[in-house]
Amino acid sequence: MEKLKNIIIIMVLCTFSKISLATVLNIEHVANSGVKISSGEKSILIDALFEPHKRFNSLNEEENTQLTLQGADVVVATHVHSDHFGNNRVANFLNKNPKTLFFGTPQTLTRLEGKVTPSQLRTESLTAFESKLFKHDGVHIEALNFPHMGSHVHAKTQNYAYLIELNGWKVLHIGDGDINENRIDGLKLAHKNIDVALVHDRCLVQQDCAQRMKQMNVGQVVFVHMTDNRVKPVSAWIKENLPSANILVTGHEKVSIRR
Repeated sequence: MEKLKNIIIIMVLCTFSKISLATVLNIEHVANSGVKISSGEKSILIDALFEPHKRFNSLNEEENTQLTLQGADVVVATHVHSDHFGNNRVANFLNKNPKTLFFGTPQTLTRLEGKVTPSQLRTESLTAFESKLFKHDGVHIEALNFPHMGSHVHAKTQNYAYLIELNGWKVLHIGDGDINENRIDGLKLAHKNIDVALVHDRCLVQQDCAQRMKQMNVGQVVFVHMTDNRVKPVSAWIKENLPSANILVTGHEKVSIRR
């Protein structure tokens, strides 16, 4: 009986050890706002699959091929703009990875019609402060209506923020959303226990950017969506206003967080 008890204790310790080893979140910069989020055996690409771009850093064909070969459980596009979403690259990725699901705005799905298997596509028409929760193979993907910044120019562009929950971690990607007090309150972001928020660098032109980041009540802020010449001014702003924040800009940098 004592021997059996010891075996049970060892089994419990081994199980707990495996859980402990799984408390690492990796966020790797792919290009522009594009990131690869992974923890345990799960991986998600957000805004990473778009064509070569004249202004923002992007993957060349060889790099895109390598990323496609790696695969992912989920691919997400926050909106249809060409520095976040490329219908040809997304379609190619989904065709090469038939178990991968794509989540995007209705506008992005329109661009993929007839190019991929319909069962791989997920979307929802959202307005006001609406959101929609999807589940796929242990990953939770919550789409939140988060209108594009510069609404006078981009009023017709649907932009969704995505809250990804995998392996106990919560990561919010805002895309090009207009980060304001009403949107943060309306979506109840401060109560969602967000570990990391990926935020475009245009937030910094707002006088209250640091205050808005604190209002969201997130554990870590990571700035993306910037050209290389923005690194110094953004770094200086971070040092003065939000010292705990990070930036991802030139490709393949990684932020790793452990519990």
